[in-house]
Amino acid sequence: MRLLFFASDYRIGLSALLTQQAIALEKGNLNPVCLAGEKEQEPGLTEKMKENKVPLIRIKGLDEHAGFKKLSNEIGTTIQKNQIQQVHVQNNWQLLLVAFYKYKNIIPKPFQIIHTLHGFRHNDPVKSIIATMVIGLILFLFANKIIVMSDYVKKRFFFLFYKIKKLYLGIDDTYFEKEKNKIETNRLKLVFPAQFREGKNQNVLIEAVASYIRQTQDQHIELHLPGEGALLNQCKKLAQEKGIESNVFFPGQRTKLQIKDLYEQCNIGIISSNSETFGQSIVEPYVLGRCILSRKVGVAPDIIKEGINGYFFDNEKDLVEKLIFLSTNKELIKEIGDTNFSHRETFSWETITALYKKTIL
Repeated sequence: MRLLFFASDYRIGLSALLTQQAIALEKGNLNPVCLAGEKEQEPGLTEKMKENKVPLIRIKGLDEHAGFKKLSNEIGTTIQKNQIQQVHVQNNWQLLLVAFYKYKNIIPKPFQIIHTLHGFRHNDPVKSIIATMVIGLILFLFANKIIVMSDYVKKRFFFLFYKIKKLYLGIDDTYFEKEKNKIETNRLKLVFPAQFREGKNQNVLIEAVASYIRQTQDQHIELHLPGEGALLNQCKKLAQEKGIESNVFFPGQRTKLQIKDLYEQCNIGIISSNSETFGQSIVEPYVLGRCILSRKVGVAPDIIKEGINGYFFDNEKDLVEKLIFLSTNKELIKEIGDTNFSHRETFSWETITALYKKTIL
């Protein structure tokens, strides 16, 4: 089997996450040929591919929505030259480019198309319904196999059940470096890395912390909200209005390594999003042995059992009650964190790659 793996995404070029996956596939002896646009999401990704001897082919303009036929032909040339049998795409643009090459003649080309469903405008109820219908039709017509990352997405596209396989994303190897879990529980320290935009609901977390302080007089709680976005200043103003500027921290955009360090400094990963298809901010603290407080979004319902390795909340009032409970039962924070740490290999790229082999074969 010869695999062509798209390792870049719309406008960002070579993706940090897909670079990790490509390297894992190479280490897992799947021998992928990777395809990417001329850009890279962050410096050093191209060098990482070279260091790990992952074949990387660049196609200029791949990650821009223009030059459709030209790009499709270039992809087709790559498929022919490398005798590709499986093509793994990451978005609808890539799917259509590959499908056009495969089906443009009377007899389709003899390779399979695998599609990972990363998103479908799931934060907007109306757009989500339309997107589900449109994307579902495209996948029905052109994808041979569909990879989803949570039961939430699997249920949303239930009508494609015969093509769908659930497969989690992996977490960077640096998250698995420590051998023992270390977690301080003398105070509640919450962290939620996310862009400040509609649907992420950092304002709900700020309101909840303010209410928690009023009810408990606990002035030591900390809420860390790294990220940037249109609603950042609004959230900063809200923290000031609530008089909790010393409890809520806005460190701005952080690198992957800085986010990892921030998780380690905190003891609770908290997720307030309306919706997620997977949720790196759920899995990263889980792997690092932190307690999880989450809405029932993304992969959270797949991996969290209430009171065993985390808690769910529905709204601000519910969250405040959970925070008060944990503040008076701090030993549970460590117990839950240790439980998650003991199951962290679920999200190692080695584990994911082994399952990936079974999925695409």
